[in-house]
Amino acid sequence: MSAVQHTRFASPVTLLREWAERNDRQELYEALFVGFTVDLPFLEKVAVPVARGLGARTAVIGDAAQGLHDPVDVRMAGRSYLHGLATCRGAFHPKVVLLVGEHACRLAVGSGNPTLSGWGANDELWTVVETEEDDSHALLADLADWLGELPSAVSMAPWSASHLAELAALLTERHVNAPAGPEAGPRLLHNLRQSLLDQLPFGPVDELHAYAPFIDEAGHALSALVDRLVPRRVTLGIQPRWSSYDAGTIKASLSGSSAQIRLLDETRMRHGKFIEWQTGGQRYALTGSANLTRAALGTSTRDGGNCELAVLAADTLPLLPKEGRIAPLASLVGRTIRPFTSNGQALILLGAKTDSEGLHVSLARSRPVPVAISTSPDGSPGSWTEIGFVPPGALACSFPQPEVPGAAVRATCVRPDGSTAESPVVFVYSPLHCARRHGADSGPRLRYDYTAQVLFADERAARRFETDLLRLRELTAGTSAPRVSPATGAAAGSVALSAVDRWDAYVADCRRMIGAPLTDLAFGTLQIGLPQAPSSRWVVSAVTGSGAAEDDTAYEDEVEDEEPLTVSVAVAPHIPPDQRVRCRTWIRRWVRTLAASGESPAAPVSVWLVVSNLYVQLLAAGVWDENDQSWRDGLSGLLETLGSEDGPNKADQQAPPETRRRLDSVAAVMMTLLSQDATFTGGGERDVLAARAWQTTKDMIARAEPAQVEDLMIPPEQALARVAPWSEVERLIALAQEDDPHAEVVEELSAAGWEASYEDGLWEITGSFGNPVPVASRAADRLGRHHPNGVLVRARSRNRWAFVAWAAPHLVLLYPPARIWRTYQVRPPATPESRFSSGDLSAVPGRIGTAQLPAGAPEALDKILTEVGLTYPELIRRLYTEGT
Repeated sequence: MSAVQHTRFASPVTLLREWAERNDRQELYEALFVGFTVDLPFLEKVAVPVARGLGARTAVIGDAAQGLHDPVDVRMAGRSYLHGLATCRGAFHPKVVLLVGEHACRLAVGSGNPTLSGWGANDELWTVVETEEDDSHALLADLADWLGELPSAVSMAPWSASHLAELAALLTERHVNAPAGPEAGPRLLHNLRQSLLDQLPFGPVDELHAYAPFIDEAGHALSALVDRLVPRRVTLGIQPRWSSYDAGTIKASLSGSSAQIRLLDETRMRHGKFIEWQTGGQRYALTGSANLTRAALGTSTRDGGNCELAVLAADTLPLLPKEGRIAPLASLVGRTIRPFTSNGQALILLGAKTDSEGLHVSLARSRPVPVAISTSPDGSPGSWTEIGFVPPGALACSFPQPEVPGAAVRATCVRPDGSTAESPVVFVYSPLHCARRHGADSGPRLRYDYTAQVLFADERAARRFETDLLRLRELTAGTSAPRVSPATGAAAGSVALSAVDRWDAYVADCRRMIGAPLTDLAFGTLQIGLPQAPSSRWVVSAVTGSGAAEDDTAYEDEVEDEEPLTVSVAVAPHIPPDQRVRCRTWIRRWVRTLAASGESPAAPVSVWLVVSNLYVQLLAAGVWDENDQSWRDGLSGLLETLGSEDGPNKADQQAPPETRRRLDSVAAVMMTLLSQDATFTGGGERDVLAARAWQTTKDMIARAEPAQVEDLMIPPEQALARVAPWSEVERLIALAQEDDPHAEVVEELSAAGWEASYEDGLWEITGSFGNPVPVASRAADRLGRHHPNGVLVRARSRNRWAFVAWAAPHLVLLYPPARIWRTYQVRPPATPESRFSSGDLSAVPGRIGTAQLPAGAPEALDKILTEVGLTYPELIRRLYTEGT
């Protein structure tokens, strides 16, 4: 079975979600995301974990000059997925999403880049292909041909080319073995060897409609399009403020036609591109990535144009919106062409790969001078180490020492004018780490897939869920559940999981155990605010419109200009009044199921988080009447069990630290709700419940981070809603931290045999240790959690000492006898303790500056001194005269 059809598809994320919710639990073999502009942190939030959790080998391919990310924000590239770069003389501009499973495929070809704008804010056009039961479709065969030919027309790393070749072979094999399909229907067009315009039919046609956010300055594409199709009537769509165009050029290009302008509304950036024409009562449409520019439509990639991908379909419904005022062509005025500066012969590093033979790098073009290659653990300033050179004239080079998967790599060289050229950062790709995850997971799981809305609305589903909870709790007794299973983790003795891989694997196992929707609810993932599918925007059987996208363009005549990103806002579920009693009853039963005392084993953390989050949502939905305070009993019971020694932490002792942070922060939200209209010292019933829960969860709340639970900070839009605003959650966390905030740190240091004391802004750690740097860093790490504005720590043993000033993300170190301030940048997941644990300063990455002692305090230290009320001369006096 195959179809190119209307579907509930608001963005490519929807395809992944629907796959995760398949009743047949079919494995996903391959996931490919292609775009011009690529936002890796966004994809690592909404797409990569889902694809990897479904077992897929995953690749992200984008234009080498158009990454939106800071390298320090990228966590999974190279170790969970292949991030490939492509470049040509024009722009690498196609937009593709491909999912290949054991028996099914999903393909989306359109206009939206893999960014928050491209998949969640702008108005895009997509063509979606769905196949099942080992079927295929002509568009998939066309895509296979394009993937196979692509590396010969654009530059990319050899391993990226091999990856695409393997995908092409897989699609070709499936198409050859599938039953014969209809010959007619939508077809994929590309411009690798021939321009898109040259592949359109000749006119005349009765009517031509067109829209693209970019119209080239000289109007070459528009003129050529009119000359090709010879339309009797032309309607050009324009967003006056957001489209890039020159009114004079448009008038000249359309002067020989009966032309008019439709001024489209500007409530959203309209980024979907189309050309549609009608002749003999039949309508045709070309949609995809191409703007109305010569680089996109009128030139092949081989001849210096962009690399574009489009779909040509017949018998389509109108794509030009009916909304918007029609204006005569003569009334069009203005010029909104956006300036563009070409990269010219920029230094481009296409990729880096590690294997048993070493580290391999690939350049887009050779250089006449040596090209230096440097690596960094996380891409932060001051952390780069030069490892060698690519010889003059060479496109590739190998270095004998393998590099850590996911490490950042960059290239630099000297230009003829003496300045330095620097490439965009790439990430070390490990085929072993990024391989498809084989094998079925035999671990315990819920029998059914549930969503929050189904549990609220379907009594039978709610009853099944309760039974499933009991069963799952029994099955996970005595295990760390979920665990890194054979399906998601590495076999013993093969690949050791990093912290990032471990979290990725843990979430994948959660998805297998409780389903993707409940996992997303539990951990607050996929809360980006991607729009729901519009009810009437699917206007063509093969080409469908959707709310998604982002502003991108082509090199010669277009320029990428991101629109402001929309802010995600959590929304309370709507619970009809006649369903509220039932919802109150079921949530109380689910809490009792989890919190049952006695010999019953504790449920996994993910299940606790699901029930806790459902409770918070029901409170935000106003399910309890104003005078009904019974919700406090259930919430108090949840909190007390969460904070107890036999709570979910005991069941999931091997869970990654991200689960701990999420659990702590969810507890802070629930405690905020419970403390509303209550005090911790009063004698009323609600006060007693709040005080009891506070005592058991205070330590958890002190560690909480509001940013971890933005999805639970729901606006009070429903009647009788009880919600936890950010300010109240922050205030409660501060209260937990203020209640003897240093006790745990002092106890920990004491257990290590060290003594901690504080006087006038400076912490002194004394004891018997060799190297004071790890001790000072560890203490600063612990104490800094209670002092976000900065902490000063000196660790001293006999005649050796080290001083650390820490206020995330900057750490300033003084380690005599050197009289030098060293400033480092330490970003999560690294900490001062982990960064300086070896004590060997030569091996510590992230240094961003040094300064001589007499030169004064570095900027980061000066800010902390101001916060603690200590002057620089006083600090120096105390460090060098007191106790030394």
